[in-house]
Amino acid sequence: MKKSAKFMNAGTKVRVAVPSAVPSWSEWDDDHQRTSTPVKKRLQELFFKGDKKISGSIVFIGSESLRDELRRKNQVKVEVRDPAGSRIVITADAANLNVA
Repeated sequence: MKKSAKFMNAGTKVRVAVPSAVPSWSEWDDDHQRTSTPVKKRLQELFFKGDKKISGSIVFIGSESLRDELRRKNQVKVEVRDPAGSRIVITADAANLNVA
């Protein structure tokens, strides 16, 4: 049985339940150019397509106001990594995530 990401703890490994295109509202956090924009776009697209090589995990959000804002929108922050070590933090729909 798979749980909804709405009630998952930080660090929980997740995958997209229903692969789709990248939602227009999904954005990545600023990492001060540690990762190039083309790599960020590729990681984001592969995560939402459900690529098996890409791993994602729920990120802890220290700001209570940001946590509440995301909760109202039914969204979570997910850290996405590829096997080469590149990583980004993106916004994803909690209802479309399952435990990996």
